[in-house]
Amino acid sequence: MRKLHGCPPLRFSHSLAESAQEYAEYLARKDLFEHSECTDYGENLIIRRGHKGIVLTGQQATLAWYSEISSYNFKKENQTNCGHFTQLVWKETRKAGFGVARSKDGSSIYVVGHYKPSGNFLDYFRENVPPPTSGHKYVPTIEELSKFLVRL
Repeated sequence: MRKLHGCPPLRFSHSLAESAQEYAEYLARKDLFEHSECTDYGENLIIRRGHKGIVLTGQQATLAWYSEISSYNFKKENQTNCGHFTQLVWKETRKAGFGVARSKDGSSIYVVGHYKPSGNFLDYFRENVPPPTSGHKYVPTIEELSKFLVRL
């Protein structure tokens, strides 16, 4: 998704994956949905609730976060209503790790993303959240995202 904005790819971080996994397990165990208090990294969360065995893939989580692009105005500064999208493509962010956990009864699944350096700093949105290189806002389908990832 970052490539669509001309941003460098993220590198996988074991330590960020560990912290994301620990936090996903905490949320699932406590049946909570709230951001952690840690300020050492950026954080994206998503939960899907439903029936036992419900599925939420990494691609689905990424698309859900990225879909906030439809609310983002690339000409404005300091937009806090689409922070999942902006953290995902934040140009200065270089590393990420992800965790996933399921509730005890299996009817909820949590995905947590941790990013370093963190993004979403006031007065830095325009320089760190570039518009798509195509010039058009666009949210790919899961099938298109799968094809895109295969080509990388």
